[in-house]
Amino acid sequence: MIYGPPGSGKTSLAVRIAARAKGTALWISTSENEEFFRKLLDRLNVAYDKFKFLHFPRAFHEEIARYVLDHLEEHGILVIDSINGIASPNADIADFFHSTFYQAAQEVPVMAIAETPSRRLQYVVDHVVKVWHRINSMGHVIRYAQLVKSRKRPPSARYIFDIVQGVGIVYIKPVGRAIAESAERIRDERLGVETFRGAEVGVFSDSEGKIAEKIQPFLDDENAYLLVFSTFNASRRLKVPPERVVAVSTFNDLMKFYADVILGKVKPRYVVATGLVPLENLREGDSLEYLTALGVISGYTELTIVADVVDLKKIKSNYIYQAMSENVVVPGEKGET
Repeated sequence: MIYGPPGSGKTSLAVRIAARAKGTALWISTSENEEFFRKLLDRLNVAYDKFKFLHFPRAFHEEIARYVLDHLEEHGILVIDSINGIASPNADIADFFHSTFYQAAQEVPVMAIAETPSRRLQYVVDHVVKVWHRINSMGHVIRYAQLVKSRKRPPSARYIFDIVQGVGIVYIKPVGRAIAESAERIRDERLGVETFRGAEVGVFSDSEGKIAEKIQPFLDDENAYLLVFSTFNASRRLKVPPERVVAVSTFNDLMKFYADVILGKVKPRYVVATGLVPLENLREGDSLEYLTALGVISGYTELTIVADVVDLKKIKSNYIYQAMSENVVVPGEKGET
């Protein structure tokens, strides 16, 4: 079972899982029509012929169960969207689901989609995936998924994911920061610090000019990309061709760039990100998901730089400063260090 509030991405996640099953997927919808489903498949880059889509109005719940049981063996997986629509209004959904589909599930996997499942329903099914989303201080929608119950494995950590047009589900697997003690460290004379391949380095100053002096040499490389995260950023004095500037107007913009890097469509030597510290200052912790994505991207680069104009007296207490592999604090306009 996959459950979560409207708009969280649970149907998209179910599509991607069902598309991996052997044979066709029998998709029973009690809410969305075929036109909506086709558009969703197009966005997820999934072929329509992988599915047999049937839309049953909720009033025909008895016919739904009968049809499914008669034709289930013809397919590789059954998906019910949503579970609340296949039982009569007075029925106990957990009892109905278990009594109707338990035996069938021994032969063909059954996946149910729900918004607010009861605890009894969660107990009945073998695996439960929770999907949810939040809107951060920038108005960006960030989606999460987590295996919260399984009869075969422990619950998982939280995954960050999004739906990228033409690519499908793009997710960030939760991994801890692990830097080998034996990693070769190289002194970068442009920054004046020792780094290693894939490091994340913070460059902070209270002067836009000082920041530009430090990071423009990296952006002059034809394989360097500038990611701009908010209107309060240090990009005004930077010279970068438009095709190498990524305006992160939504979290989806970052995930699209992330997908391009992972798939090899973009091969950055350097990535410079600006506008993250102001985002963190709006609401503590709001930069976490962006830094998580950058952390994975940095593994495909020689160096990732986070550069922002800051209050030098407060920067060391900022989460972004603390998350960097190394930091460069440039003497500011008032001679501070």
